[in-house]
Amino acid sequence: MAHAIESIKQRRQKIRGASGSQVAYGLVQRQPRAESLSTFQILRRRTQPSLIVKESRVVGFKEDAEVLMGQLLSQEEGRCIISIVGIEGTGKKTLARLIFDDEAVEDHFSCRVFVSVSPSWTVEKLLDEIATQSEINIMGGQQDTLRILATTKYLIVLDGIQFRTSHFLDTLTEAIPDMSTGSRILLTTRNASIVAPHAAARSFVHHLQLLDDENSWILFKRSLIVDIPLPPKLIEVGKKIVAKCGGLPSEILRTTTLLSRRDVTDEGWKEQLKQPNPVENPWAETLGTNLPLYLKRCLFYLELFPANFGIPVRRLVVLWVAEGLVQHGKHQEAPEQVAERYLTELIDLNMLQVAKRKPNGKVKTCRLPNSLRDLLVIKANELRFPQVSTSTDLNPTNSRIRQVADRFDEKDIWHKHIHVSNRNDSASLRNYYKDVLSFLSFDAREGSKPGQDISKFLNLCIWSNCLLLLRVLDLEGVHKPELPENISKLTLLRYLGLRWTYLQSLPSSIGNLLKLQTIDLKHTYIHTLTSSIWKMELRHLFLSETYRTRFPSKPKSAGDSLSDLQTLWGLFVDEGTPVKGDLDKLVNIKRLGIACQSMSLDENAMNSQLDAVADWILKLEKLKSLRLKSRDEKGQPWNLHLNSLQNHTDLTDLYLLGRLSGPSILSRFPPNLSELTLSHSKLEDDPMQILKDLENLRSLSLLAESYLGERLFCNSQSFPKLHVLKVWNLEQLEEWKIEKEALPSLIQLEIRACSRMTKLPEGLPHVNTLLELKLTNMPKQIDVDQTLLNCDVQRDN
Repeated sequence: MAHAIESIKQRRQKIRGASGSQVAYGLVQRQPRAESLSTFQILRRRTQPSLIVKESRVVGFKEDAEVLMGQLLSQEEGRCIISIVGIEGTGKKTLARLIFDDEAVEDHFSCRVFVSVSPSWTVEKLLDEIATQSEINIMGGQQDTLRILATTKYLIVLDGIQFRTSHFLDTLTEAIPDMSTGSRILLTTRNASIVAPHAAARSFVHHLQLLDDENSWILFKRSLIVDIPLPPKLIEVGKKIVAKCGGLPSEILRTTTLLSRRDVTDEGWKEQLKQPNPVENPWAETLGTNLPLYLKRCLFYLELFPANFGIPVRRLVVLWVAEGLVQHGKHQEAPEQVAERYLTELIDLNMLQVAKRKPNGKVKTCRLPNSLRDLLVIKANELRFPQVSTSTDLNPTNSRIRQVADRFDEKDIWHKHIHVSNRNDSASLRNYYKDVLSFLSFDAREGSKPGQDISKFLNLCIWSNCLLLLRVLDLEGVHKPELPENISKLTLLRYLGLRWTYLQSLPSSIGNLLKLQTIDLKHTYIHTLTSSIWKMELRHLFLSETYRTRFPSKPKSAGDSLSDLQTLWGLFVDEGTPVKGDLDKLVNIKRLGIACQSMSLDENAMNSQLDAVADWILKLEKLKSLRLKSRDEKGQPWNLHLNSLQNHTDLTDLYLLGRLSGPSILSRFPPNLSELTLSHSKLEDDPMQILKDLENLRSLSLLAESYLGERLFCNSQSFPKLHVLKVWNLEQLEEWKIEKEALPSLIQLEIRACSRMTKLPEGLPHVNTLLELKLTNMPKQIDVDQTLLNCDVQRDN
């Protein structure tokens, strides 16, 4: 036993010697190791986060690594089984190796073993490999070695566990009993169900997601070997090539290898863009056997959207609900929550790619990977799942059309009905469209033609008693599609999407559509609403803030209405808006966007309204997102009335425009804020000192006149999770100091139009996680030494 322990000590000394050479060459930095550190302290004291953030092979893995290391380095003494799950090509092995080689992990475990499991291996072969790598030199066989290993704090990585080798895990846990030494087993696998039998034990499953657009492009640029900077035309083509890779790191690296052999020309890259997707499709296994029916229904629905289309999450979630694709949730769970859970499951299964994220890290848009889209078309019949049929040879007598997606594509059967033929007869239309449940248009052409085509088609169809079963009418992005008066016949309609249509009015008959759950009027010129809106089954209402859409007073006949309203965005409030007694009765709202503006010189009346709004917000215990603006009669920022938000524990996104009564209100912000924007707050005290304790903050924007002082100071270890920081138009700001270990997770920093700031923040080079520094309209004398910053710097004057 003593000899075995001494062997481990010698091995660790040898590893440290190798690490010492890394220090000598400046590859890593090292601080004295403290005893008995907590997991949080260990992670916070890691001195080279840039190694994770900036190394090309691990682009996009920073947060994954931090989550997994939190599990590995926790104080739990019992053995834990941790799994990294993802389809082929997502980088599971790369991430596992990165963590395995990390200095903090090396110091934490007495013995580390990394085994790439072959499907042809036997259990004995696996155990022999573990025993050999452990380097425990004792007299005896494999069993004695493993028994000694069980008494140490070990990390065993099993890379590539598949169904045929899933029993290896059972054998391993029996051969090496749990001695409560704080040991860990880390698996990489394509299927989470492999570790399901061990769910009762201490286990943790981490799903490795596809790269989003931003990280895909970063990986593409870093792995591409070219001799010249990419011109704008090639960047445009390059981003299309990257989108085709579907967020798979392996596919991006394969593509950059091919492009590095080609001439750096527009023609050469366009030729690569035309290449078909790889024959081996990594999604086939998941789609064929492991995807439950409720997720298949949601997944196939995405075929309605054009290829490479970035689907807004706020749009997709409510569409799934309106289409009836969402099952009833447990414990009175709202349908939208269930839909969001479905979305997360599809992302975790790598069936959906995150296209863009919000500054706070939440998913903004997603898309169907191209190769998966191709597979859905091929596999539809084999899986006995209804395919979204669009072919021009479709026979409507043999197949009922349930969804129509107008993509202005001549290959679609309905293209001629909508955009070409002027002689559509009623009988013909009924053959095709009598059973349609959903109509979506993606015709984003400029000019009046798209709107005219849609208007004529809708009018004729409804007149011909078609589309009467319609649940969804989504015309987002179609230019001015005038809705016909006979739209009142669509009494089953649940979703009406008119965002970015620039419509000027709605037909009066819209008030008859009492089943509506979602109305989206954002970016339209519509400024009046029917009073019947109080009688609808609305859950989400998006209004046009810019054009002051006015909310009508509640009719006496409406009763207890709009009790299920979750989203009210773009609400315009002036002296006449029915806040007190009407709107303030809506207490289940989760997302609220209000623009308050005085339309007279009666300050008392407007102050009374602002107080009513503040009191209303105080009642909204389920609030998740709040945007609140205050302007005077001239449109200039004015006073904000705001009560303490400390009890709003679900509130994560906050945008405030207007003067705050004092710095104390900032100390009463909700504790779980992840995104905060302040504009025209006119704070006199350093906001960095007041906000530094918001440990979950990921995005902070200090915009025009939010702060009137001359100095900013960021303390050591402040803002531990902040990724994005914007400082704009702070005209008095002269100095900014950042202490060591402040902003330890910052990735993007933008400083704009701070005219008195003549040098970069002192201590900025210490922020070694920084990837992008953007300077816009800043004094030219600011000296930027990129060798010190080691990040991309953009200057725009």
